[in-house]
Amino acid sequence: MATRTTHHATRNGKPATPGEGTAAVLPEPQDPAPLADIGVPSPYALAELIAHRSIDWDSVPNRPALLEQIFQTPYADLFDPASGSPLYVGQTVQRDGTVLRGRPDFARGEGRSTASSALTDGDADGDLSDVRDLAQLVKRLGTQSLAEVPVRNAFASANSIVVELGETASARTLRFERLFDTRLIDILFPELLGYHPSGFAWQDVGRFYNEATEFLDPVQGYVGDCYVIAAMSSVAWSMPYVIADRTRATGMDNESFVHQIGFHGAHGLEQVEVTDRILVNSGSSVEYATSKEPGEIWPAVYEKAYAKWRLGEPTDYPAIPNIAGGDPSIACVALTGLSDYRNWHSSFTAAQILQLVKDHTVNGRTTTPMVSWTYGSGAQADVAYRDANVVAGHAYSVLGWMRRNELVHTSRITDEIIPAVTRPDLPFPGPGPVEVRGGPDLAGGSDQLGGGRVDAGITGRWIPGSGLFDHVVRPVDYVVLRNPWGYCEGTGSSVASGAHQARDVDWWRSVPLGTDGVFAMEINAYHRYFAGTGGAH
Repeated sequence: MATRTTHHATRNGKPATPGEGTAAVLPEPQDPAPLADIGVPSPYALAELIAHRSIDWDSVPNRPALLEQIFQTPYADLFDPASGSPLYVGQTVQRDGTVLRGRPDFARGEGRSTASSALTDGDADGDLSDVRDLAQLVKRLGTQSLAEVPVRNAFASANSIVVELGETASARTLRFERLFDTRLIDILFPELLGYHPSGFAWQDVGRFYNEATEFLDPVQGYVGDCYVIAAMSSVAWSMPYVIADRTRATGMDNESFVHQIGFHGAHGLEQVEVTDRILVNSGSSVEYATSKEPGEIWPAVYEKAYAKWRLGEPTDYPAIPNIAGGDPSIACVALTGLSDYRNWHSSFTAAQILQLVKDHTVNGRTTTPMVSWTYGSGAQADVAYRDANVVAGHAYSVLGWMRRNELVHTSRITDEIIPAVTRPDLPFPGPGPVEVRGGPDLAGGSDQLGGGRVDAGITGRWIPGSGLFDHVVRPVDYVVLRNPWGYCEGTGSSVASGAHQARDVDWWRSVPLGTDGVFAMEINAYHRYFAGTGGAH
């Protein structure tokens, strides 16, 4: 289990301030211990482990429905531990928001309490048609009292009260027992050095690189190490030369060699040597971190090396599941050797967090690795993560920021409210025009509502020829993020569509939004849903 240690970023003996050397300097935040509790496994990889088969998720027409079927959990409840999600098995969120991790101890029938035994398979499936009073309900739900039954919703009608009950702790334990047999628990919570789980083998199944390091390459597996996978993606995006393949021969044949990978820790730069052998199942499917690029294994090799370094493993076979839970900012430091920083959103306004992202971004792209993380549960921030498809206790890569000109209309706008800018025609920074959502084609002057394009980046006013509406173009700022799962992008009205234009060293890159885990969230929503922003600089 990861432990919390006190660590403060320093630069020349002084606390490091985000934005140092720029015009905007944020006030010094409250900086508690690093986030040793951030980490959620990928539901897509974990579902394959539970189902005992590989799944081509790109070809699945309804991924949420399949996840619901495999996890026996509503999709909306998967991304918050308070909802009984199996993604957080072995995790307990404390009152202060910290997370305790440990191997779950399921009774498996023999030592199960009488109350738990009352929950038969039929009852767990929802057959309570013969219940006639609350006493029977308590008994059938396997609890000692009604106080142990959570209430999700309740409303009164003319002569009755309709109540939606949540899952009891006993019912949740039974569901987890069905999902995670003893073999799976041994795989997810190993106890020994020299990791050789039954049914798996360490094999060389690909090439370190196919072409080059790409930010979309690292895809997380069923280990809760999103903090380091997100850091890999952020480094590959902002500092691609850092990810390097350094090798040496260990024998005469072509297959005898090791990679040397360096990590920066408390003792400076430490070098780790690992082979190309990564853990695969009987079908030669990679078990942990993979690459979006078929046949490429550098994310898996880096994950293996990081686990060997962090766990102090002397062999070539580290127990990778034991690195679940960590600090994404510290992971950025480990990969780059820069100084870490973290800014808790509760200590700053949305405008200050946006400025922080801007200070580390040039032409839409971060120039040093930046990450963000969510609260251990949506209840801590008084938000429902299900509403935005955001994951609790999870780390994301921050790719940069962007501004969209969005068209709004109203039946009455006066010059006193909106300055009379007849047409926004100043050049917008970037390669070409940007999309305008929900309004007329400003470039053509049409007064028909619909999509449009505009070459400007200022607030303005456009009055169609019909005179029925006044239309206002207003700039909206977004933070561009990537979920290291490679899927499960944020959704809702605060998320932009289209593509993000970013200057990638010496060429303009168009990054599609809403795919491969990449999405753009409006700054106020980002400030609310995410607990903090940090990285290394």
